Amino acid sequence: MPLLQVDETRHVALRCLSTITHHGGATIRAQIAAHASTFTKLIRDFPEDETIIELSITVLSHSVVAVVEGDARPQFPDVLKSLDMVDIIKTTLENIKRPVWDPRALLEHSINLITMSSLNAPYAFKAYPAAISFMTAGIRSKDWVTRSACLGGLIRLYRTESEPDQSTFDAMGFVNACQRQIPAHINSVLMAYGPTRCEIYVTTSCINEFQKAMFEVAGTHDLYKLGLKQANLILKSEWSVLNGTLQRQNPRTGEFVQHSDAGLPFTWWRDSLVHAAKAIRDKGMPNELDYADILEMKATIQQNRTDDAIVLAEEALKRNPEQAYFYYVVSLSGDGIQGLRGAKKGLKCKVITPFVKFQMLQRAVDHAGDMGIKILQDMPEAGDKKWEEGTAFLMSALEDAKRFMQEAPPDNRHMKNVLYWYILLSLLIKETVSPDLRELDVRLWVPTPINSVANM
Repeated sequence: MPLLQVDETRHVALRCLSTITHHGGATIRAQIAAHASTFTKLIRDFPEDETIIELSITVLSHSVVAVVEGDARPQFPDVLKSLDMVDIIKTTLENIKRPVWDPRALLEHSINLITMSSLNAPYAFKAYPAAISFMTAGIRSKDWVTRSACLGGLIRLYRTESEPDQSTFDAMGFVNACQRQIPAHINSVLMAYGPTRCEIYVTTSCINEFQKAMFEVAGTHDLYKLGLKQANLILKSEWSVLNGTLQRQNPRTGEFVQHSDAGLPFTWWRDSLVHAAKAIRDKGMPNELDYADILEMKATIQQNRTDDAIVLAEEALKRNPEQAYFYYVVSLSGDGIQGLRGAKKGLKCKVITPFVKFQMLQRAVDHAGDMGIKILQDMPEAGDKKWEEGTAFLMSALEDAKRFMQEAPPDNRHMKNVLYWYILLSLLIKETVSPDLRELDVRLWVPTPINSVANM
């Protein structure tokens, strides 16, 4: 660092720091990043020195990225707090068009620095919005890697402000909403698709059937029959198991109160799943073991133990590799490779319900889209193995998004996310997109003709 202040040694010191930050570990990169203000000052002090500009931005890219990386939190939060990220980003962008001896290297390092900083330093982009414009313009680059890097940067920029997907279900609110009149323009789409195939109808039907089964078991205590019914409902709808409770009416007041002495091993409805699964296993019917596994996996998922449910699913697949629901559970993995593999294998199953098929299809879009962007974020050279792998993931995600939009019920709750992916992937993949985005203004979904009961 002291040699940077000596005219005769400045260039060689920068080359040395560039090499160290390229090959060194995260810790040494963070230590060098702490001197970021020195490099931005050098760029400003020597605006005509191409070598200083290129090597300083290279060192900044290598070192600062190590500091800002991290999903839950930056890898080196204390160092990041000490950095003037606005100055770093502004200085980088102001010099990106300089006629240096290796413009491609300058551009790649600048893109990497800007796009990788957006998640954990979003304040810098809001203070210097030209960086947002830069990433937006980058989506129209002729280079797939640049497009993917810039799109990834934009996605990360707004991740902390995004609204999380709904993970809970208000059954009463849903039923009340369904009882209200559906707007005509929405109703016409639902009717064209087939009203009994839409999510509104299927979910309502499953809610009613589940409640009926729970009231029935309170009198019969037949957990085996209950389990078979529950397993079939789980294969039809995401919201097939409600968290109600057994109740009885107080004969004196008429008020319904929790009924804990009904002679059943559970009070809350969701707790019935494991007991019903045991009843099915105790029955000893080999062809019904899938139902017991499905109940146990659903119960585990509802306890927010998805990783444990995936372990159960992979074990169950050893016994029956043709059960689509098991692959669906695997597709819930946070590991993109594991999740995508589960979704793709599951979609090949010969017997599959619409609910399970569309769940895996949207998971395939999400996993493949995310992995494609991440792989190309590492700036592989066009044509090499990583480049081909990343572009293949993106193409797969786009094709699955099209299929989902064409086949899934228009009121599927994941339609919104898949539509988002379709728009972003189209911008990423299409060679030409007009400023008015007219190439995306295509009605992809065509109603499936309803010629028979089988189609319903």
